[in-house]
Amino acid sequence: MSVTCFTRQWSAALLLFCCTTLSLLASAQQHAIVEPETPPVEADLDPALVAQEYARTARDDARIATRLSARLARHDDLQGVNPRVSAGVVVLSGTVLDAADRELAELIAASIEGVISVQQRIAINASLSDRVSPALAQSREKLMRLIAALPLLLVAAGVALGFVWLGRWLAGRLHLLRWGIENPYLDSVLRRGVQLVMLMAGVLIALDLLGATALVGAVLGSAGILGIILGLAFKEIAENHLAGVLLNVRRPFSPGDHIIVNEHEGKVISLNSRATVLMTLDGNHLRLPNAMVFKGVLLNYSRNPLRRLQFTLAIGLEQDLTAVRLLGLETLRNMPATSTEPEPQAIIRSVGDSSVLIDFSAWIDQREVDFLKTRSEAIRQVKCAIEDAGMDTPEPIHRVQLIRARTDSEDTDAAAAAKQRERKPRPHDNIEADVSVNHDLDVQVARERATELGQDLLQHAAPKE
Repeated sequence: MSVTCFTRQWSAALLLFCCTTLSLLASAQQHAIVEPETPPVEADLDPALVAQEYARTARDDARIATRLSARLARHDDLQGVNPRVSAGVVVLSGTVLDAADRELAELIAASIEGVISVQQRIAINASLSDRVSPALAQSREKLMRLIAALPLLLVAAGVALGFVWLGRWLAGRLHLLRWGIENPYLDSVLRRGVQLVMLMAGVLIALDLLGATALVGAVLGSAGILGIILGLAFKEIAENHLAGVLLNVRRPFSPGDHIIVNEHEGKVISLNSRATVLMTLDGNHLRLPNAMVFKGVLLNYSRNPLRRLQFTLAIGLEQDLTAVRLLGLETLRNMPATSTEPEPQAIIRSVGDSSVLIDFSAWIDQREVDFLKTRSEAIRQVKCAIEDAGMDTPEPIHRVQLIRARTDSEDTDAAAAAKQRERKPRPHDNIEADVSVNHDLDVQVARERATELGQDLLQHAAPKE
């Protein structure tokens, strides 16, 4: 019984599935059938309606043509363009002077409301007379404007010239102001600066009178940009020029001074707007950029007339160092070229293997004596005084001594050798050496300065730093 029931249920389900499948296939076939096309039905054309629509289109074309002609008439360069409108299509014909005018005409036509498309048939006019005539007309118009504005131009020119005169007047009376220094070069720089400022003020006011406010802004902007460009391009030149002005004001040296800048030594010849000119101790010209001199380490030997000379002598280990120092100091005091104020000094520096090093120093007046000559003479006199006193000034050597019993003959030989080592009198010890100031280089410096007086910033007296 259960088997029969199960068989019936299965048969019913299979039958239902077959019916569903057949219904789906039938529906697909119905959708796949293509219906036959319906033939178009021609509308009945009413002549009255056609005439009415034609009249409306004609009115629109006339309106477009009127508006387009009015806009083209506003441009002098588009006077030769002939517009024609048909059913919203604009056809441009005629001639213009260049391609830009042709593109402008096409752009104006396309901007009109109701225009469907634009057909551009404009030709470029190559006639010489047509090209020259507008230029002549523009020139004539500008000339008439210039003639009309001539009174205002004269007033503006008068204002500019008045400011120029005022700048010169003020520059000529700057000497009435007491700046605390008397520097002709700095005065000339200030005068030029005042004149330039007044000139720029006059030009700006004149442009403002002419109504060229935009031009004033452009001029100021261009001047600022030009100043930045020139500052970057000529940075070193401007830096050297400014350093020259500051050196001229500060005056750390004077003509003929013996100076050392960093590692460069010489006597000052001149100072110009770009470089400081020195003459080396060998007589050669040395040009140092002013910026390097201003920022560098500068040693001036000539600013203080007193200068200390110093030298070192080696004394034997067995000698009385106090006696050596006193003898050297006495010798330096007795020299006419040395100064007694400050006093000479003798300092024991160090003790070596074979000698003791003593530093002797004394002061001299560079205005009266030469430094190198006096130092040379001081070394000679102190050395001679020490040797005359029987004191030893040994060479830096190492001694090797062998100790053994000596015979009588060796003692006799040693005594003879010691007697031979006794100092013999020297005929030139009493000759007084020349320690006068050496003016050889000063003469050359003066000769060179005579050729650069027009460009030398040190030719005028000024307070020294």
